[in-house]
Amino acid sequence: PEGHSDAQAAFTVPAAVQFTGARHCLVEGCEIGHVGTYGLWFRAGCQDNQVIRTEMFDLGAGGVRIGEGSDPPTEAEAALRNRVENCFLHDGGRIFRHAVGVWIGRSSYNTIAHNDVCDFRYSGMSIGWSWGYAPSSANHNIIEYNHIHNVGKGQLSDMGGIYTLGDSPGTVLRYNYIHDVLSNPKISGGWGLYTDEGSTDILMENNIVHNTVTGTFHQHYGKENRLVNNILAFSQREQLIRSREEDHISFFLDRNIIYFSNGRLLGSTWRNGN
Repeated sequence: PEGHSDAQAAFTVPAAVQFTGARHCLVEGCEIGHVGTYGLWFRAGCQDNQVIRTEMFDLGAGGVRIGEGSDPPTEAEAALRNRVENCFLHDGGRIFRHAVGVWIGRSSYNTIAHNDVCDFRYSGMSIGWSWGYAPSSANHNIIEYNHIHNVGKGQLSDMGGIYTLGDSPGTVLRYNYIHDVLSNPKISGGWGLYTDEGSTDILMENNIVHNTVTGTFHQHYGKENRLVNNILAFSQREQLIRSREEDHISFFLDRNIIYFSNGRLLGSTWRNGN
């Protein structure tokens, strides 16, 4: 009676096509469209599956989901080593605006590569599903060579082109082109690369990010993430945001180009030097 409510990412919404315990399956050259849910979901126990050259569009929620929201009780029930490649995921969030283009929960060793993700009302991709520093079963995910653009659309907030959560050793975001991340300017913010609560040990390298509202990179809080050789340009407000000072190193910033014309480089808190 209160209506639909999810904490984040339209988490309780199913998909039009769902796999459970699937191994070595291929979805290739398909179309999933005009649905009120997510497009496709590799659920518990899905390992070594692929989605290739598939278009998902006019979606009530998001595009692709991988894994579940809690740790798998056994290795056989883990979602591992799935691949989404050369897909076009667009025009989502028509009913559940907080859905994302690609969602990876408590799942590891997946590859999301060479996809075009655009026209969602919230984040383009969401990687990991653990708030804080507790060990997580989301690690070694590779997000590379994707074009992520025109997300947010001025509607929702606290979102990113690529959004991460939790302890994520071995996770790499590289060679992605992210632009036009336009959050609701009256609420909190929208960032190109967004390492949210507890994001740890993530490498972000060789990405191009431009045209965001509140920053090209934002770390809420996390530990020892690395930004290497990225081009970060033209946030409407500050360029780099760090929201929480902690006793450990928040992140390393090495060999990046940060280009802007509004005179505001750093936002939030940078006092303690870590």
